[in-house]
Formats: sequence, C-alpha cells, structure tokens
Amino acid sequence: MSEAVQAIDICVFTISDDRITDAIVQAHRKGVRIRIITDNKKIHDHGSDIKELAAKGLQVRVDKTRSHMHHKFALFDGSRVLTGSYNWTRSAALFNHENVLVTDQPGIVQDYSREFEKLWKEMATYTFRREGNRGTALEE
Repeated sequence: MSEAVQAIDICVFTISDDRITDAIVQAHRKGVRIRIITDNKKIHDHGSDIKELAAKGLQVRVDKTRSHMHHKFALFDGSRVLTGSYNWTRSAALFNHENVLVTDQPGIVQDYSREFEKLWKEMATYTFRREGNRGTALEE
C-alpha cells in the first residue's frame, strides 16, 4: 500500500485481541475515520475491547435485536474488503482454524459497502458511560 488509509469501516461480532485493538486506536489517532458495527451482547463479554474503543471516541453502533450481528469484515477506503470466518479474538489468532480473504474486486467491495451502510443506518449508536462497567446504546 503506497497511500495511507483514510477510512476503515469494521463490522465484526466482537473484538478481543488487544493487538487488533491497538492497531485500530493507532489508526484513529492518526486521523483515520473508523466506524465499527458490533453485536450488542458481545460488548459486555469478558475481554471485549469495544467499550475501550467507544471510550476513546471511535464511532460504534450495535444491533438492537435478540439475534447476533455475526459479520466479520472490514472495508478500507471503500476500495478493499477483508472478510472471512476469522473472529477478531486472541483465540482466533492462536488456536482456531480460520480464513481471511482480502480483495479489491469492485463488485465484491460494493456489495460489502452496501451491507455496511444498510447496517449503519439500522443500528443503535453505542456510547460508553461509566455505569459500573456497562455502556449505553442510544438511538440517534
């Protein structure tokens, strides 16, 4: 990659791998616009880094259903997509059999971009407030 990434849209079940979280925070501090969509129940799991990301000012939205938001993909500048079975967890990195695909094929990237934007509009804005150790999902 010769040019710096300007925007990353992330749609994942959960993030609990501190190395991934650190990279996301570093990108955010460098001015990369980052939007995250995640599952509303997984935020409160032990080890989840979503609260930390929201507390650091990243835009986070969560589903409002009993079903899980189980996607695992990221879009980079709307021109590349990373997808696969890979959960963004330490267990996935160290123990699981996972797969990841990165592509810049326009049709595939457009399909994932449309899905992200659709979900972004449907999901609740998540704001971390110090209420014990829980955050609050707020409707816009």
